[in-house]
Amino acid sequence: MIATLRGKVLAVTEQALVIDVNGVGFSVMVTPTIRLSAEIGSDLFLHTTLLVREDALTLFGYHSIAEREFFLLLQTVSGIGPKVSHAILSSLSLNQLVSAVSSGDTKTLEQVSGLGKKGAQRIILELKEKVAHFTIVDQKTQPPNSPSSLSVAEALAGLGFNAREIDHALEIVQTSPAESIEEKLKIALVALQSGGQGNTKAQTTESDRV
Repeated sequence: MIATLRGKVLAVTEQALVIDVNGVGFSVMVTPTIRLSAEIGSDLFLHTTLLVREDALTLFGYHSIAEREFFLLLQTVSGIGPKVSHAILSSLSLNQLVSAVSSGDTKTLEQVSGLGKKGAQRIILELKEKVAHFTIVDQKTQPPNSPSSLSVAEALAGLGFNAREIDHALEIVQTSPAESIEEKLKIALVALQSGGQGNTKAQTTESDRV
């Protein structure tokens, strides 16, 4: 098993990244938050798992061990394979997943394309007693403007925003003059709180007052 990868981002495709590790390029399936925050030439570290099939070897990569373990746990559910498991982690944050499974919230899980109501019910039925060890981050203890080594996308995912919201926020951040992660995160949060209205300059000014 390839448990981790550390290297430079060589290419960004629609669903994957190509990561150069000592001259060898690994194609890794990643979530939208990782893909959209990746920059060509930047260093990246991922927790990975290798899917072995007769016709293909596929690497899946995540920012945390917990995400990777949840990806594997999802595949223990009848009828849930790696493709759907990855789609689930691409659509919902780990916090949202653990909360939904623990509370029996099928509606949140049904947001995932290709899962459906029956799939959501099976996940809750088979995993409800198995997710207790996955820690849910208390968003109230995570100030949005605190410095962090995480990327903006990672930080937003940790705060519970879904992939669509993160994608929208990153589009706005990429057009801003902000350079530090802290400044970019402030702009992203202002954009999400205001529904993405207003121009970047206005968002930057408002974020300076946060």
